[in-house]
Amino acid sequence: MRSLVLAIVVSSMGLFAAAAQGQQPGTPQPQTVEPQNHSYVPDLGDIMETTQLRHFKLSFAGHETNWKLANYELSQIRKSFDEAAKFYPDFANVALAKLIAEISEPALKQVGDSISAEDSAAFSRAFGKLTDACNSCHQAAGFGFIAIRVPTSSPFSNQSFSPNRE
Repeated sequence: MRSLVLAIVVSSMGLFAAAAQGQQPGTPQPQTVEPQNHSYVPDLGDIMETTQLRHFKLSFAGHETNWKLANYELSQIRKSFDEAAKFYPDFANVALAKLIAEISEPALKQVGDSISAEDSAAFSRAFGKLTDACNSCHQAAGFGFIAIRVPTSSPFSNQSFSPNRE
């Protein structure tokens, strides 16, 4: 009799525990699944759209002389170009990695130098050259219909580009 009472108590505790977890009695427990080694490769268009956003933010950061933000956005653009070259070294019969190295890298270096010098005039010139480099790459890759320009207004009313956080 005592073992019957103990069995009822243990069984009831299991039912209460299942109910407390929102499970029905007899519901299989979720199993832990080991993550598989799947590598995500972003689409080249997604990398480029992100780069366009960074290009915009870099422009406004430099215009507002927020050199820390400008340096950050420049490093993010470099990261995006590194990903594009890594994942798509040759895209649609175009040596994309080579284009990035030959056309974009020199322009990125000039922008970086102007940021390090905190030189607004040099930044404006270098940023113009970076924008031209983007368009040169697009032309060479057969995507000349994607024309980038120096931004004139901000769609980001939720971000201050001022170094003073106004």
